[in-house]
Amino acid sequence: MTICSPIRGLPCVACLLALACACSSVPRSASPGPQPASSPVARRAAPASGVAGAQPVSSAEHCAHHPPLAADAPLPGESLYQLPAQLTDQRGAALELAAFRGRPLLVTMFYSSCTSICPMLIGQLQRIEAALEPQLRAQTRVLLISLDPERDTTPRLAELAARHGVDERRWSFTRTSEASVREAAALLGVRYRRLPDGQISHSPVISLLDQNGVLVTRVEGALNDPAGLAAAIARLLVPPATRLKG
Repeated sequence: MTICSPIRGLPCVACLLALACACSSVPRSASPGPQPASSPVARRAAPASGVAGAQPVSSAEHCAHHPPLAADAPLPGESLYQLPAQLTDQRGAALELAAFRGRPLLVTMFYSSCTSICPMLIGQLQRIEAALEPQLRAQTRVLLISLDPERDTTPRLAELAARHGVDERRWSFTRTSEASVREAAALLGVRYRRLPDGQISHSPVISLLDQNGVLVTRVEGALNDPAGLAAAIARLLVPPATRLKG
């Protein structure tokens, strides 16, 4: 079972973090979820870019406003990397979201005991990678954030990564605090709720962030044509002049 309630565009992270603090009494069984269409956050919706099923920011406009930053430059206000989440990956390594800075990042939320939509999401991420030229694939990172950090221990995450045969130099299966899970879900437009049987119903969202952690596009569904997201990654990595020559 999935919940489909997309939002378009990534709002100011600082604003949503303030909202998350104000809503800290929300039960653990539900995420804060995306804002309704009439809210100020939803009104920041961006124009469509042609990726099927996506709620994107135009790549040309996006790159014009957010060129790659130097490693010590301040992040844009709408960067997901503003979120102070402390992650632990499948190798037991501690890292922050800003560790992914400098590369395009595909990100989704999952949990290891899921037997339906989560394996499909992982498969879709692999199909997007397969649609990239090798040199572009080598520069792309993939981040999965667990919706079930209590049960998704490091050994579980390691087993999942090994089972799917991913390149662990570029793929990170991670867990973080419940508070950071709620904040990340709100920023990525992922709605979720815990069911009585221990399963988690959640929206199947794959988001693409640029080198600065700013949302480029997001796609809801695990069986979309991977070519659209692969093309969006290529636009982030290949200079316009090079594309014109091709």
